[in-house]
Amino acid sequence: MAKGKNGVDSRTIRVTVSVQSERLLDQLVQRGVYGRTNAEVAGRFIDRALQRFMEPPKLKVTLTPRSKEKPE
Repeated sequence: MAKGKNGVDSRTIRVTVSVQSERLLDQLVQRGVYGRTNAEVAGRFIDRALQRFMEPPKLKVTLTPRSKEKPE
């Protein structure tokens, strides 16, 4: 089945990763879930990381100082 056209414009950039990261990307390519090349897989991970970076927090946490009670 032919891959459909992506609805989002894309650009090619050059990214340097560690040898270990390249190996992990290659392993993910072999699984075939995230893309057909290590560059495609890396692009998906970068897009997802940027999306998470831009999402507002889902839970507001207010930290209060612990009371200074003496332990028993």
